[in-house]
Amino acid sequence: MQYPLKKPYSNLHAKNLRTELRRLLDTPLEFHRKAILASHGSLDEVLAGDRPVVIYPAARMASSAAALLQARGVDVRGFSDKNQALWGRTLNGLPVVPPSEIAVLAASGAVLVASSLHDSDIREYLVSSGCTNSYSMPYLNYCLPEVFSSREYFKAIEAPFRPNARGLIFKLFDLLADDISRHVLVSKIRYYLTLDKGLLDGVWSSQPTYFDPEIIVPVTDEIVVDGGAFNGDTLQQFLRITDGQFQRYYAFEPDPGVFENLRRLASFDSGRIECVRAGLSDRTGTLNFSVTGSVDSAVVTADGQPTESLPVVDLDSYFGNCEPPSMIKMDIEGSERAALEGARGLINECEPSLAVSTYHFPRDLWEIPLLIVRLNPGSRLYLRHYTREIDDTVCYAVPGNRVLSATHTS
Repeated sequence: MQYPLKKPYSNLHAKNLRTELRRLLDTPLEFHRKAILASHGSLDEVLAGDRPVVIYPAARMASSAAALLQARGVDVRGFSDKNQALWGRTLNGLPVVPPSEIAVLAASGAVLVASSLHDSDIREYLVSSGCTNSYSMPYLNYCLPEVFSSREYFKAIEAPFRPNARGLIFKLFDLLADDISRHVLVSKIRYYLTLDKGLLDGVWSSQPTYFDPEIIVPVTDEIVVDGGAFNGDTLQQFLRITDGQFQRYYAFEPDPGVFENLRRLASFDSGRIECVRAGLSDRTGTLNFSVTGSVDSAVVTADGQPTESLPVVDLDSYFGNCEPPSMIKMDIEGSERAALEGARGLINECEPSLAVSTYHFPRDLWEIPLLIVRLNPGSRLYLRHYTREIDDTVCYAVPGNRVLSATHTS
């Protein structure tokens, strides 16, 4: 159950949070590693092939993981999914069964959850379906990162112990504008070091993502940049919040597989909503993307991945002859740093409000807010978290003239 932020934060103070943060970072990394292994069930029998497994859900990560696990000698019996359209079909030559048949398919076996976006909900659903023996995707990623791969979890436990990370984390802690933000920072770092989902539930906000009314309220003459507009989900949310009262909306989306859906959605108001089939970066040109038609299409940085060359723009150039944006949202699958650099002039000179994702890589949590501060030292920084998973942590940077008087402060 979600709840307003004010309730769980009523007894929090910066001093206590700082003490907790120091304790976490003073504890040796090896201690955190051993604690994670001690608090989760052993995978030894699974990896030895002595215990059969079913992978859930029957999707892209599951297909890849099954092949890699079988190559290691793991006894993969099949897949399961609550989507009835998949029941009776096969994936990788193995059956897809309803959750009620998991125990029959793999007696005395285990379920491996292969979804980072829905891990908590899936595990609760499995329990409600009678499947009590499952391994979470975060733990599987920790033990088998090359099998259950996730950019968001990549070396997360090591991130706070990287060279210079400690100093940067405490620097951000002192810059954050309220204790809620400091609690989000400390809880997420503690989650990196424990994989305790209760920590994320404790900072899970029910407010609208990117337009949190406790931090920023759109004005009637708002000019919005939506970086990573996807299929228009953020646009729809913005329209509901503003009741259509805004000046202009620029929706940037490079993935051709979803761009047409975005354009159709926006066609009712093409005079004010401009859809741009391009990603955001630190320059205008083209970059290689892994195109999925889903929320995770991203610039490719690793060799060997299938790619498509797609256009990108830097916002400083794009708005060189246009009225500048008053608000910029970025959720662009790990390209936020480059896009912020490409908007350096706008951010420094025009001081738009910013809502920028800080979760695509673990160190984004502290490095992206500090980059924003370097670009505009006058902004007030806030952190909020909007899911039960590692995803959807947002840094808000609000110029002084738009700080809400009712916003939580330290």
